[in-house]
Amino acid sequence: MSVQNNTQTVALQLEKVRDKVPLLYERDDVLLSMIQQRGDVEKVSSRNMRLPLQLIPGGKAGSYSADGGDLGLGSGTTYDVAQVTPIFFRFGVQITKLVEYASNSREKAIENAVKREIASGMKQFRAFLDKVIQTAGNGVLGTISSISGSTFTMAVPTGAALVYVGQTIQIYDPTLTTNRNVAASVVSNVTAADPISSTQTITVDNVPSGTSANDVIVHDGLTGTSPVSLYGIKYHQNNATTGTWLNLNRATYPQQLQTPRVNAGNSALVPGYARLAINKVRKSLGINQMGKLLAYTSVEQEHAWENLGITVSQVVKEGPGGRASDLDMLFSGKKTMSGIPIKSSVNADQTRVDFLDLSHWGRAVMKDIDFFEVGGQTVFPIYGTSGGISAQFIFYFDTGFQVWNDSPRSGSYIDTLARPNGY
Repeated sequence: MSVQNNTQTVALQLEKVRDKVPLLYERDDVLLSMIQQRGDVEKVSSRNMRLPLQLIPGGKAGSYSADGGDLGLGSGTTYDVAQVTPIFFRFGVQITKLVEYASNSREKAIENAVKREIASGMKQFRAFLDKVIQTAGNGVLGTISSISGSTFTMAVPTGAALVYVGQTIQIYDPTLTTNRNVAASVVSNVTAADPISSTQTITVDNVPSGTSANDVIVHDGLTGTSPVSLYGIKYHQNNATTGTWLNLNRATYPQQLQTPRVNAGNSALVPGYARLAINKVRKSLGINQMGKLLAYTSVEQEHAWENLGITVSQVVKEGPGGRASDLDMLFSGKKTMSGIPIKSSVNADQTRVDFLDLSHWGRAVMKDIDFFEVGGQTVFPIYGTSGGISAQFIFYFDTGFQVWNDSPRSGSYIDTLARPNGY
């Protein structure tokens, strides 16, 4: 009889599974959370929510002769109304019964897969909404700069940052007139996305016929020409003087609805740009009317700002104790621009810094983010080809809201900034 070896005893050995499941993809919801926490919330019906605005000053000023002179006529303040109405978003999660049965106790699995999917699904839905809030109100998540097979190289901004693997997308022509997927009867899903490397590529399972460079990617569910999605940061922080903003004609109020802009001209971020952007807000509304701003930006521009700081060659050490013996050539703790807190996000435009006064932002909400429910039921069966019930089920999260900003001139932005090396 030969010596007993390991293969003869494998059946006796216990299998060790680590009871932690790390997250290997991003799901930031920085801007969405800030708007929820700091902005107003108004419960609305399907009728438009009205936002009264004071737009043009009234009164006729001038000197006159008190010795029987003519005081002339007067005028009054001009008011108008911006309007918003909610739109709905959904997020579906579909699971087989085997998944439920195989993981519904600690004896079977380290996590209850269904419960974990509920928590994970809600976070992913919020991450999706945060990506949409980065846009200009048309649901455009990126622009294709070139195509190689089923792989798209995405133009920066925003590169591949606003899609996620497994997401269903649609492709429109550059004018947002033709939906390539509808025209070709093809569904496109993202199978890979690389928002980190300089190539900024995404891969899809199906490329609709006619897809070409400069086409744009939008999220699923949008239809028709010039689709409307969440009114994001590029919709409200915009210096356009044509088009519409919350149902108001920008040409009617070309200054009042225009957000102050600093065009960096593809140069690197410098303190002068930040100072100019802040001063433009002060000049727009008056020094005493400037609110509490926040500098919302990408990781790239946060990096650029730090680079400006580390050019200082002197290193001042702390006194005895504490971190006196540590060497750290970078910065930690709070970062500000002229005293304005910096908040960075991986979803933010890589070439912008937006100064936001979130006290003027809010949401018109018809339905908060929660389970989709029918008669108290939130989990729904899937039916098989026979007409009988399939061994799987589906549940949805949904929400109906729109984002508004009642003072476009209370903020400002720097755009067309160069990215630091390595991005």
